Amino acid sequence: MPETSSPTAAPRTEAAPLAFLTRAEAATAAAAMGRIFPDDELGPGAITAGAVYYLDGALAGAESHLQDYYRSGLRRLDAIAMSRFGAAFAHCGAGQQDELIGAMAADAVPEFGRAPAPPRFFDSLRNHTIEGMFSDPAHGGNRDLVGWKLLGYPGPQPSYSHAEQQLDAVIVRDRIFTAADYPLPEAGS
Repeated sequence: MPETSSPTAAPRTEAAPLAFLTRAEAATAAAAMGRIFPDDELGPGAITAGAVYYLDGALAGAESHLQDYYRSGLRRLDAIAMSRFGAAFAHCGAGQQDELIGAMAADAVPEFGRAPAPPRFFDSLRNHTIEGMFSDPAHGGNRDLVGWKLLGYPGPQPSYSHAEQQLDAVIVRDRIFTAADYPLPEAGS
């Protein structure tokens, strides 16, 4: 797979503006996402992919109904980390973060409370982590197409030639396409 990214898929940096999350909430969410899908020998993980920006955009838009749910869950995760380890979740060691995330998934954090329930919050965070890793970069995550490169996915293709549609055809593209390469027509045109 080529290493070039779409010229229209601008990477988001850690200083990128947030639409909904506060910087502290984003740090907690990013740290948790980074433990759910860490960088490893296979490639970049959720932090490198900017999955937290996908989550932030989703909470500011299509999934705004989850705003209070996430605010409560992230606040509780930080409070438990502070109580157990003396630091906000984002500033805990990887082992401590893994311990809390594992306890959340196993419903073994009674001080977390029930709204949201720890396993349900973990599942939501895990789902958004995966979506942020592999969705089209137009949605805020998958920075520099790292998730697609990890999978060997070339992005949505504008067309396939007759030769490319044959069984056992090897398809080689010189670039990766994203949704930004296919703009929607202007209203009324």
